[in-house]
Amino acid sequence: MYSIITATILLGLVHALIPNHWLPLVAVAKAEKWERPELLSVAFIIALAHVAGTVALGIVLGIIGTRLAGKYNEFVDIIAPVLLIIFGLIYFSVNLPHHHHGEQEDVKQYEKSRTRWILIFVGIMFLSPCLEVESLFLSAGAFGVKSVLILAAVYAVTSIAGIVSLVMLAFKGIHLVDTHFIEHNEKRITGVILILVGIITFFLH
Repeated sequence: MYSIITATILLGLVHALIPNHWLPLVAVAKAEKWERPELLSVAFIIALAHVAGTVALGIVLGIIGTRLAGKYNEFVDIIAPVLLIIFGLIYFSVNLPHHHHGEQEDVKQYEKSRTRWILIFVGIMFLSPCLEVESLFLSAGAFGVKSVLILAAVYAVTSIAGIVSLVMLAFKGIHLVDTHFIEHNEKRITGVILILVGIITFFLH
C-alpha cells in the first residue's frame, strides 16, 4: 500500500506540472489584471474541482477493487499488480503530446467576468480527471475502503498544493522545471511509475 501512496504523490505532482492545468489561468489573470489574492482563491477552486472529478471516479473504482478482492484472493497478489504494469505499458507506449498554448492565446482578444472565467475553468477541470491515478484507486481497493479514502486524501492534498503553487509561481514569472519536457513526456513518466509500482506491489504485497 505504501508503494501505491508514493506513486499517487508522484503522479499527482507530475500531472500538476502539465501546463494546461495552470497556464491558461495565469494567462487570464494577467490579461484581466487580477490581484494575487484573487488569483489564489480561483486557483484553489479550480484545483478542488479537478480533484473532485478525479476522486469521484477513483472512489467508484476503489469500491470495485474492494469487491474484486473479496471475491478473488488472487486480486491483491497477482491481478492488481499485473493491471498496474499493463496500464503502465499502455501509458508508456501511447505518449500523445499535449497541445501547447501561448501564454495569452485564447484570452487576449476578449474579456469575461471573473465569475464566468471561474465557471469555465471549474467545468473544464472537473470533466478532465487525472486518469493516470485511477488505476491506483482500483489497486488500493484491494486493501479496503479505508485505503481508498486515504489515497483520495493524499491525492487531493498533493494535487491542490501542486496546482496552486505552480499558478502562483508562474504568475510571478518563476518556472521551476522544464514544462515543455513534462508536457511532451508525461505519459512516459506515468508509465514508468505505474510499472515500477506494479512490480514492487507484486513482490511486496
